[in-house]
Amino acid sequence: MKKHLSLVAFIMAIIFGAVACGKKAETSKKYFRLAKDVEMASMDHHLASDGLSFETIGATIEGLYGVDGAGTPIPAIAESYEVSEDGLNYTFYLRKEAKWSNGDPVTAKDFVFAWRRLVDPVIASEYNFIMDIASVKNASKVISGELKTDELGVKAVDDNTLEVNLEVPVPYFISLMSFPSFFPMNEKFVTEKGDQYAMTPDDLLANGPFKMVEWNRGYGFKLDKNPDYYDASSVKIDGVDIRIIKDNQTAALKFEKNELDMVKLSAELVDKYKSNEALTKMPAGYLWYMAPNFKNEIFSNVNARKALSHAVNKQYIVDNIMNDGSTSADFIVPVGLATGPDAKDFRATSDSYTKYDKEKALEYWNKAKSELKLDKMEIELVFDDFESNKKIAEFVQSELQVNLPGLMVSLKAQPKKNRLALMRSGDYDLGLTRWGPDFADPLTYLGMFETGNPTNYPQYSSEAYDKMIFDVSKGELASKPEARWEMMKTAEKLLVEEDAAVAPLYQRGYSFLKNPKIKNLEYHTVGISFVYKNMTIED
Repeated sequence: MKKHLSLVAFIMAIIFGAVACGKKAETSKKYFRLAKDVEMASMDHHLASDGLSFETIGATIEGLYGVDGAGTPIPAIAESYEVSEDGLNYTFYLRKEAKWSNGDPVTAKDFVFAWRRLVDPVIASEYNFIMDIASVKNASKVISGELKTDELGVKAVDDNTLEVNLEVPVPYFISLMSFPSFFPMNEKFVTEKGDQYAMTPDDLLANGPFKMVEWNRGYGFKLDKNPDYYDASSVKIDGVDIRIIKDNQTAALKFEKNELDMVKLSAELVDKYKSNEALTKMPAGYLWYMAPNFKNEIFSNVNARKALSHAVNKQYIVDNIMNDGSTSADFIVPVGLATGPDAKDFRATSDSYTKYDKEKALEYWNKAKSELKLDKMEIELVFDDFESNKKIAEFVQSELQVNLPGLMVSLKAQPKKNRLALMRSGDYDLGLTRWGPDFADPLTYLGMFETGNPTNYPQYSSEAYDKMIFDVSKGELASKPEARWEMMKTAEKLLVEEDAAVAPLYQRGYSFLKNPKIKNLEYHTVGISFVYKNMTIED
């Protein structure tokens, strides 16, 4: 009996020891745990349009090129490329070891399929315009339905050679290749999944550093290191664990309890943690603005729009509501976006247009009321339903009602996805929205407001403006750097000051609490905000 009990004890010890080792191994895994205050809209990189979606897609899928810590393009799926002397033909040579997480090789055909899908009118991607921005041959005609998708200027020469034909030289073309809209797709997988593609982790493929393994909508998602990634040996963490926490105070408390490694701070929390070594401030390229709907009777009037542009104290917003490094904006092309032929930042030699000026706002408003023959007016302001945006919307409401007598403003808080849907369909009066740069050129902002562009929420339309954008993107100025730069300054003035198509508010800055053990987390103001591939977590 004693021997029997000893044997049992010995077996149980092995079992519990194994369990203990399993727990130890599990807890020793290094996951980057962070909070986001907005939900992710889509993992389909032709339907996604928000920063978090692009950030997550960028962690799981690679395109032809990526960027290094300084934002300089570096080879990814493409090992190298050649470009013709006239700048119109690119040949990319793809690495043979790249494969999808189902074992399929990544081929040139994956790029051809994806690029054709992006411009397919049936898909109606909000980002289809970016193929035209890249001046890929026939992009605009395919998007409009004039030509079939197989007439887009992209071709698979063989499995590892991709050929791209442009209509005009594009100086930032290689930089564009790191943006998710240009990433590849596995045709067989996407076709088999149909409408379910990208809806769950099982309906996704990865060819990048991580792959999605969990997605609890509204709560968060989890990415694991992708063992099939061609450069898996360079990935030093086991994964990324993102939780959706809209309340910044709750997120900060979880950081203090060591349940999170990075959280964004709201204004009132920045001062609380100002002496904490974990406080980190980061600039951003996001430009927040008010978009008046031109179909609304009030905002069809240019003087009403100009009144709107001058009626809000933007400095108060950044100093008292944001308090996180954000700066007021009297322009639509942000500071630090792009350097021109003169080696100076675009903003350094450009004007400001919409400074806060109550008297000027009232002057324009009285003109508008006279022209509209209205003394009292009502509008609705739609905005995302997270904490700081609610405070900004309430402040904007107060400023407009006080500085524009006779105007009543009601508020409509919406989840971001719903707010975007309302603005895209034109079912709104005034919207609080933002744009983040896709590439380092003023055109990433100015091109949004061309007639018919899906990101042109105000539905602004100007022949003069459209001609300017055409000239700098595809016309005679596309290959004349100095003249092109000056024309973009003129276009911004027409858009923001003369036509008041948008009312800029502020350029975003961020304050975070970041675990000091987190190293080499790359942050970019252009394109994908955070890159996790090269980060490490110290013991």
